[in-house]
Amino acid sequence: MSEPQVIVIGAGVAGLHCARELTRRRIRTVVFERARGVGGRCATRRILGDQPVDHGVPFLHGTTAAFFAVLDEIEHDGRIERWPDRVRGPRYACQPDAFQHGQFRLAHADGVNVFPKILARGLDVHRGHDVATLSDAEGIVRVNLKNGDTQTAPIVVVATHAPQAWALVSSCVDRWPGAPSGLDAMAVVEAIPALTVIAAYEPGTPEPPFDIWYPAESTLLHTVSHDSTKRRAAAHRVLVYQARPGFSREYLEADAEDWQAEILREAADLLGPWAGEPAWRQAHRWRAARVRPMDTQGKAPWFESPAGARIVVIGDAWSHRGGLEGAFESAHAMAEHIAGIPGVAPPA
Repeated sequence: MSEPQVIVIGAGVAGLHCARELTRRRIRTVVFERARGVGGRCATRRILGDQPVDHGVPFLHGTTAAFFAVLDEIEHDGRIERWPDRVRGPRYACQPDAFQHGQFRLAHADGVNVFPKILARGLDVHRGHDVATLSDAEGIVRVNLKNGDTQTAPIVVVATHAPQAWALVSSCVDRWPGAPSGLDAMAVVEAIPALTVIAAYEPGTPEPPFDIWYPAESTLLHTVSHDSTKRRAAAHRVLVYQARPGFSREYLEADAEDWQAEILREAADLLGPWAGEPAWRQAHRWRAARVRPMDTQGKAPWFESPAGARIVVIGDAWSHRGGLEGAFESAHAMAEHIAGIPGVAPPA
């Protein structure tokens, strides 16, 4: 493998879009992703005979033309415009602006993961490659993988959640000029966890009268997504329960059976006894589901060594919008900035 000009760490929406924009400008770019798939929180699982379930981001939304133009690349077969339509408690959503006038909303019968898969087309993405450390190597950055392999590049883009990015970056750049201010900005960004339960019910169970619900009356549940309303002839009624940050922090390291039981008891209190007795269930820990709106910052951290090596950080924390659109905007701006560095992009 010839040495890339840019290495991107993380194949969520931010990392993929940044790599796509750099590749479009003929800048050699490699992406390392520790998971087996791409998308990060834009996640879809197949359960019980291949029924898709979105267990992270339940739908895509935004306002900007650039974001909409990329979303419009999603095949129209299966697109569900304006989902969710039946919304309860929108003011209590983590991004209530999603339901304001001027926002577009989009779901897909095959799951929201169709979006990052489109972004990944044609990219050099190495899945199942977990980065252990970064180190300074006189004008280049050495990316040290946990499997013992090493890859180098003059520019590294870190597109993981903020606490993980801080851990990777801080040990490498602590002696670089201006590093303290950038590291301090990263250190204050808090990752909000969300414990999640996917619950599938037998045919004939009551049909909840909503697509998504943000129950203000619950101190435990933040979101109830009626996921099966997005599916073609869904064989199973599926609800996705996401817990509030306080509960998620308290039980993050606890046995999953304990907090699953608590979440389902709360579901039964809200929806009826049937909701507490799914025919099938599966748990997922989102250790970094989102960032607090108060933590989002418009300027992405940028670190440069005396010898010219560069490490930059992108993601929803580094945009005033937050969410997937914020991650997209952060990536787009950084790709343009990197392409403008003399000698990085080949001549037109």
